[in-house]
Amino acid sequence: MAKRKPKILENKLFYAILFLVSALLLFSPLYFKFDFETLKSLGILGVAIFNFVSSSTLFFPAPGIVATGIGGALYNPVLVALASSVGSTLGESVGFLFGHSTRKITHPRDHTFMASLYRIVHHKHGSLLIVLFAFVPNPFFDAIGIVAGLALYPLRRFLMLVFIGRLARDLIVAYVGSTF
Repeated sequence: MAKRKPKILENKLFYAILFLVSALLLFSPLYFKFDFETLKSLGILGVAIFNFVSSSTLFFPAPGIVATGIGGALYNPVLVALASSVGSTLGESVGFLFGHSTRKITHPRDHTFMASLYRIVHHKHGSLLIVLFAFVPNPFFDAIGIVAGLALYPLRRFLMLVFIGRLARDLIVAYVGSTF
């Protein structure tokens, strides 16, 4: 028997709300000031929140990798790396959901463009590229999440691959931070 999708996943209003919420999060630093002093008092949870905000916004001035290094100097580097990786992976889901909801709302007519996006992300080395780009600190990873969402890449797989790349990177950064 074929598995049925929940009814809400067939509703355009759901995707419109998802689009608005993710767009709000992506562009929130343009409107709201972020208080870093409060996060210092939260310890490892503050590192996770800092990385979530850093990864979920397009215009965030400070990278979360800095908080990971500083957290590694103050706390257990493995716990800092785990918290940082979870926070940044969940933050990257915002860009993914923005792309996914955009695709579901608009149903783009340019099928050649969407087919090329699909081929890039679903290529046999696409998973490796996602892990690699998640590992390398770069400001363009939000675009990769948006493209993966547009190409209807499976969310679970995307989050797992981002987590693997971020965990490897954050372990290195936290241990380097712990040496200082």
